[in-house]
Amino acid sequence: MKFITAVITLVCFFELSYAQNKIYNSDKFGYTLSVPPWLKIIETDTALSFGGTMPAVDKIENAILITGFSKNRFSSFDDFQRIYITGNIFGKETLYSNQIIWYGRNERDFKQIKNGVSSRVFTLWERHIYHNQFVLLETSKAYLWIQFTSTPTTYDVNIVKFNSFLTGLTLK
Repeated sequence: MKFITAVITLVCFFELSYAQNKIYNSDKFGYTLSVPPWLKIIETDTALSFGGTMPAVDKIENAILITGFSKNRFSSFDDFQRIYITGNIFGKETLYSNQIIWYGRNERDFKQIKNGVSSRVFTLWERHIYHNQFVLLETSKAYLWIQFTSTPTTYDVNIVKFNSFLTGLTLK
């Protein structure tokens, strides 16, 4: 019995170690991500994005998505920032999608961070309001738009988990 318990413990340890050490590497966009074991990776329809969903809270799965862009698509990081955060107008289509309506941001939530900016923003899509945390970063090769998308009731529960997700991100 002790042998079986030891084997099960060892197998669980190796499975846990494997899950904790899964790495996503994007040479194209200049970043590496240590993927947390709780992130359910979702296939995207583009090679520009990587992401997944968080464990459900009240049957709602929040999403995290990293999208990379070649720097030559924008005139500067400020232009990139304008399109994804600062240039959007309340009640109007966002500059990045004609399907999403900008519902604002709180200027106090806009922060300069290492290699970029971060802001809590609010959007309307398909008659639902979403609370988001947008992180815009510059790598040596690209600009990254990292978005955490949640419902109003799940934002506070999962923002800590999103911030933990960001600690696994290394820029090249």
